[in-house]
Amino acid sequence: MSNLLFQKFKSKLHERRYIGPEGTKEYKKLSPKMRVAIRDVYSIIDKTPDPIISKIDGIINTVAKKHNIKVDDIENYFDNELIK
Repeated sequence: MSNLLFQKFKSKLHERRYIGPEGTKEYKKLSPKMRVAIRDVYSIIDKTPDPIISKIDGIINTVAKKHNIKVDDIENYFDNELIK
């Protein structure tokens, strides 16, 4: 995983809140299980008060554990969203 790309994601997230991932090419490539996990990440982000940047890692860890998915898989999804 490129830590630089993930840091870019976190800084963009701080600039604005995102309504959801539906409709993006990378999201459509995901398995149903990963789609639910990604929607959960965005849902938690929307409910979390600022400052959000310091909480992203914890949110991803929580969702990964809840859905029995690797943290790297979620982080790679966000990296791919930023690249394309």
